[in-house]
Amino acid sequence: MQVTGTLIQPTAIKDILIGILLCVLIIAIMYIMPLIGIFAWLFLPLPVLFYRLKAGRNGSGIIVAASLAVLIVFTNNFAFNTLYFGSLLMTGFFLGEFIEKHLTIEKIMLYTGLAVLGTCGAVLLIYSLTQAQGIEQLISNYVSRYQALSTQLFSESAQLYPEIKVDQQMLEKASSLFVMIFPGIFINSYLIMVWLNILFIKKLLLKRGIIIKSIENLNQWKAPDYLVFGVIALSVLIFLPVDMLKLLSVNCLIILMFVYFFQGIAVVSFFFQKKNAPFALKFFFYILIAIQPLFMFLVIGFGLFDTWINFRKLDTAT
Repeated sequence: MQVTGTLIQPTAIKDILIGILLCVLIIAIMYIMPLIGIFAWLFLPLPVLFYRLKAGRNGSGIIVAASLAVLIVFTNNFAFNTLYFGSLLMTGFFLGEFIEKHLTIEKIMLYTGLAVLGTCGAVLLIYSLTQAQGIEQLISNYVSRYQALSTQLFSESAQLYPEIKVDQQMLEKASSLFVMIFPGIFINSYLIMVWLNILFIKKLLLKRGIIIKSIENLNQWKAPDYLVFGVIALSVLIFLPVDMLKLLSVNCLIILMFVYFFQGIAVVSFFFQKKNAPFALKFFFYILIAIQPLFMFLVIGFGLFDTWINFRKLDTAT
């Protein structure tokens, strides 16, 4: 069944209160238990997304605003952390907006990212004006703190394993490299979060008998063919002796590789479904992908070569 408009009719204000409670609970877990929080942040957009589709635009807006208000009150601070949590909450809101419009999966993810980026940019601009600091200075200070933190983490890791003699200069280079590719890594982690929330909301809606065609059959998704030329061009630009160009090319290439990772996962999922593979086999394979880089690169290879080989024969499928 395909539904237009609000997918689920608004109910009592209880839904809004439950949404706020769930968001605050996830944020609290991220603060109190950082190890679990590494995984908890993946689910922060989900309550907002679910209640955006259930309680409507106004209800989900209240959930976002109230959750951020609680965060600011209890931390007594309005800084990048608030902006970070706010971006996750807004991700759920905008995902609901574009899913409800039945856009294609590419547009849902792209428009969500751009909407969140634009909103965060506007908030950051307003905040910088109130603090009498430019946006460049705010970001520069944050990057400097992040670089110092990454250097400290690398140093502490070396101290934990004294038998591995690591040169301090090598640590600094590793830290600088990590900071250089951080934008690409951050965007990829954001894409993973968006993709997972789409999968989760798809399951939740299916339990309610609601099918949205734009997010059905994700195992048949394929990246646009022209992206291959982007991979080739970026691979060449990396070797040019221009630092800024090299920085941009490396991060864009990392992002493109993850796009093909998604396509590779779609190929694997397609054949699992076609062969009716048992859950244990699928779970084992996905765990291998998560913990073994070799399998991750193999999946990326599947996605990249699927552009030419068309493993799933999508254009001839009936």
